Amino acid sequence: MDALIFTNARILTEKGIIEGNLAVKDGKIAAFGTESGWDAKRIVDIGGKLIAPGLVDLHVHFREPGFTHKEDFFTGTRAAAAGGVTTVVDEPNNSPVTKSLETIKGKRRIIEGKAYVDYTLQMAVYADGLDEIRKAREAGITAFPVFDELGDVPTGMEDTGVLYEALRRIKEVNGLALLNCRESDLVIKTMNGLKESGRNTLSDYMNHFPHVAESLGGAKRILLAHDVGVRAHFREVSTAETIQMIRSMKGYTGNITAEVRPDHLFLNHKNTKDLGPYAQQWTPVRTKADSDALWEALNDGTINVIASDHATHTEEEKKKGVYNIWKSPPGLPAIESMLPLLLTAVNKGRLRLERLFECASTNPAKVLGLYPRKGAIRVGSDADLVVIDLKKESVIRSEDSKAKTHWTPYEGWKVKGIPVATYVRGIETYTDGEITGEPGQGRFLDL
Repeated sequence: MDALIFTNARILTEKGIIEGNLAVKDGKIAAFGTESGWDAKRIVDIGGKLIAPGLVDLHVHFREPGFTHKEDFFTGTRAAAAGGVTTVVDEPNNSPVTKSLETIKGKRRIIEGKAYVDYTLQMAVYADGLDEIRKAREAGITAFPVFDELGDVPTGMEDTGVLYEALRRIKEVNGLALLNCRESDLVIKTMNGLKESGRNTLSDYMNHFPHVAESLGGAKRILLAHDVGVRAHFREVSTAETIQMIRSMKGYTGNITAEVRPDHLFLNHKNTKDLGPYAQQWTPVRTKADSDALWEALNDGTINVIASDHATHTEEEKKKGVYNIWKSPPGLPAIESMLPLLLTAVNKGRLRLERLFECASTNPAKVLGLYPRKGAIRVGSDADLVVIDLKKESVIRSEDSKAKTHWTPYEGWKVKGIPVATYVRGIETYTDGEITGEPGQGRFLDL
């Protein structure tokens, strides 16, 4: 690969912002700083804009195989590049569910040649498939999500003894346990009660998942993970009570990280009341007080990671919930809007720029075991870069989306701070609203 030099740049490093040039050779960061005279066939003057490490998104649903009418790896990774995301970790709730070495191999064959950004996969853990954990780890999979159910089919993980054994097996192979804070019996009982009483609005849906079901489920799993000693990552943290619980259990969280989604930061009961199913999430949007608590936790280090949980559905599917919320599937598109929304928060003084990229790039790479190859601007790291215009203003429009479905809960939101170019291992992949890379340039990350 020909060498590439960015000039007139502000470069976001782990030690702060420096001004100067950044050189890329053979897909790696070769040098950066105030020196000049580097030789390259291509020189890009970025006019004082910011170069930051590309985002590492630990939580995306690209729907292959089985649900490609909603999204696929071609469209999903295209949207990722448009959002400044250069590495993604795809979820296993496909058809068939990715729950064995065989299904991992099948999924890899299906998505080969489609990705614009680098990626890895997860393997869902089932009670009758614990032996698959070691097989998957030997095949380069490190992330093992543990759900109570997938597609309304129990996994066996609601049994505490089975869950404990699953965590032990993940620990044995130095894997990463991905855990949702959810006490499913309480959630399901509450939901069934609402349905039986004929309550079927968005507000009813938001109340089907009690706050205590999240904090209770989280506390139980923290204690189990601590006892086993497994690396554990808690996802979809959404309530003030869960934040308080995590803080109070600091002595048990040595190997534990926690994640927040953009919708839980930016959306709440009040500003979504007219969106109906277009604001419906599996872990529902909470109150503004909850969002405020999440922002505080993000800034003080209680929350370590920001991930999109990009989970699209067609408008036809969503519209089924307009008059009965239980008829539409939960999930929101998020991978393109995440960075502009977070940069807007930076411009408003709600989040430090360095903290944004620590939580959206560096920490996710560390959680996954990819750091410093990914998630940082260092000599020798992959040249996964996003060029940002912090002063540029725009409006989020669904018609501009690179994803397969064209709707967003943020329609019409004004943002300040825009990713204007994305490079994956030095390959120009997105520039000024257009995809410039090629499908298939994204690589599977064998961990």
